[in-house]
Amino acid sequence: MVFIGPGLLAYIFGMMAFRSRVSGVYLSIMTQAMTYALMLAFFRNEMGFGGNNGLTDFKEIAGFSLQEPHTKLVLFILTAIALAIGYYISNYIVKSKMGRVITATRDAESRVRFVGYKPENYKVWIFVVSAMLAGVAGALYVPQVGIINPGEFSPLNSIEMVIWVAIGGRCTLYGAIIGAIVVSYAKTRFTAIMPEAWLFGLGGLFVLVTLYLPKGIAGLLPNVFDKFSVFKSDTDKDTEQKDVADAEVKS
Repeated sequence: MVFIGPGLLAYIFGMMAFRSRVSGVYLSIMTQAMTYALMLAFFRNEMGFGGNNGLTDFKEIAGFSLQEPHTKLVLFILTAIALAIGYYISNYIVKSKMGRVITATRDAESRVRFVGYKPENYKVWIFVVSAMLAGVAGALYVPQVGIINPGEFSPLNSIEMVIWVAIGGRCTLYGAIIGAIVVSYAKTRFTAIMPEAWLFGLGGLFVLVTLYLPKGIAGLLPNVFDKFSVFKSDTDKDTEQKDVADAEVKS
């Protein structure tokens, strides 16, 4: 169900949206509207998911207590493994032929359509894969938190994920991981000090990154590595010159 449920829902929605050539801002509005509609539906007690309280009192998983440190460690390791597998799959997709078509569709969909491809098919495919990855993330999230309620359907969570990518780096896969770690850590620290001001801080952070770091944190890393390599090469040159000078003195 972790794969089938999200994948099937994404396939149905994707077929209707992408076949109608909905994209850009309109697609964002549709996805947010669907999420909000699901949130309102799950808030109703008639749905059988606990209403406002959601599903609570998760104490065991596969017979092991969720309060045990050993269980928490295992779940953390499983999360890290799932992240590594998800990164490998995403990297494989990006470098594959389908990935190149998806990238071309992002940059110039009309040209992709002109050369004979059907971008909507590739969009549906990548949309389904993304939904399955999200399903795995949700399945690992709930046991570690111990509660899940309809508030998790809030559009704010989707916006926060977009900010993860913007802060981490939009053109890299590892940028999203960096952004998630940075923003989640900032949220944990900031909400403990001034919980009511977190959203303003998050919005300000997004604006600053958009203006001054368009490529995100990941965009800074090549520059940092280049500086280190330049420093290392200069050091090597100085060492070589010193060795040559010593050799000349000895001779």
